[in-house]
Amino acid sequence: MFIAFLLTTVQVVLAQGPPPPGVDDEKMETLRIAFLTRYLDLTTDEAQKFWPVYNQMRGELKIVMDKEMDLRKGKSLNDMNDEELTKLINAHFENEQAILNIKKKYADEFKNVLPLRKVALLADAENEFKREVLKNFRDKQGPPGGGGGGGRPGGGPDFKP
Repeated sequence: MFIAFLLTTVQVVLAQGPPPPGVDDEKMETLRIAFLTRYLDLTTDEAQKFWPVYNQMRGELKIVMDKEMDLRKGKSLNDMNDEELTKLINAHFENEQAILNIKKKYADEFKNVLPLRKVALLADAENEFKREVLKNFRDKQGPPGGGGGGGRPGGGPDFKP
């Protein structure tokens, strides 16, 4: 049961990493910038101060997330002994703590460049961006078993990575 929890948590962390297959990184970053700028309603002055700090945070998070991805690279849980599984679990929690520490550090940094309300909205904005990307990706994949995906149900505007 704990291993299932661990795998689910790893999948969530990995979902924060690279974009879905077939989506280039540059386009994804352009979409992220536009989405967060709009969601947070950043003024020009706020954006000029916010993006360098945000990009620095993302760089630090990427290092930790890459370590997380490397934990199981080429390994199967079924082939690991108890000692290896223990090391995997401990390393996972160390990475989770590192991610939390980075986010806390940058929350303080963001308070220096944004109004507190916008700092509080940032996590919501990032989560909503991920939801939109995943939803769009699933829509394009279509239902399991074949078929193409369509646009957004209900006729709303498409979010196209």
